[in-house]
Amino acid sequence: MIDIKKAKKAFDEYVKDYNMSDKMIYLKYHHTYRVCEQSIKISKSLGLNEEDSNLSYLIALLHDIGRFEQEKRYGTFNDIKSMDHGAFGCKLLFEEGLIRKFIDDDKYDEIIRKAIYNHNKYSIDESLNERELMHAKIIRDIDKIDIIYNVVELGGIVLHDDDSAIGDAVKISFNNNKPIKKEDRVTKNDSVMIMFAFIFDLNYKYSYEYFLKNDFVNRMFSKLKNKEIFKEYVDKLNEYIERKCNDVRK
Repeated sequence: MIDIKKAKKAFDEYVKDYNMSDKMIYLKYHHTYRVCEQSIKISKSLGLNEEDSNLSYLIALLHDIGRFEQEKRYGTFNDIKSMDHGAFGCKLLFEEGLIRKFIDDDKYDEIIRKAIYNHNKYSIDESLNERELMHAKIIRDIDKIDIIYNVVELGGIVLHDDDSAIGDAVKISFNNNKPIKKEDRVTKNDSVMIMFAFIFDLNYKYSYEYFLKNDFVNRMFSKLKNKEIFKEYVDKLNEYIERKCNDVRK
C-alpha cells in the first residue's frame, strides 16, 4: 500500500534539514510538488488505476531527492560539474535505506529506483519492463513540463542567448528530432536549443497537448533577444507538436 500522506510528511521532514532560504533549495522544493500535481493529471489522462496513480505520485515526490544534498555540497544543480542527481538519489533511497521513510512495502522498490535513475538520463534503459518503462516515461515527461513552466511562468530558469553559432552536433540532433546531449553544448545558444529539444523526448499525448495549450514554445521564443537565430527551429517545433497531438493515441 502507498500512503501518500505519510510520504509527503516524510518528504517535508527530510527537506527541513536544508536551508529553504537558499533560492535553489526553495525552487526545487516547489518544483517537486508541482511535478506531483502533474503526476495526478497525467495518470488520469492515461486511465491508470489507483495503485499506479499513487506510485507515479510517489516517484514524482522522490525524483529529485538527490538535488537537495547536491546543492548543499556543491552549490550547483549542474550534474556535469558535481554529481548525477538521479543516481545519487537512488543511492540515498536504496543503498542508504531512505526509501523506508516514505513507504513500508518494498514491492515497488525496483520501479521507483529505475524511474528515478532514468529520469535525468539522455535516454531510458532499454531493459525496463512495460510497467517500469511507463513510470520512467511519466516522470521524464512531467519533469520536463515543469522545467519549461519554470522558464515561461516563473522566470526561475533564464534562457541566456547571444549571437553565437549553434553547434553542428546540436543541429544534427535537432534536425533528426532527437534530444540534445549535454556534452554537445558549447555555446549559450546550444543551451537554449537543449531546452527546446526537450519536446523530442516527450512520450505521451497529455504532454504534447500541455505544451500546445500553454504555448510553451512561442513563449520561450519571446524571451530570446536574437530571435532570428532560432526562428526556423521554433517553427519546426510548433509543427512537430501539432503533429504529435494528432498522431499519439495517449
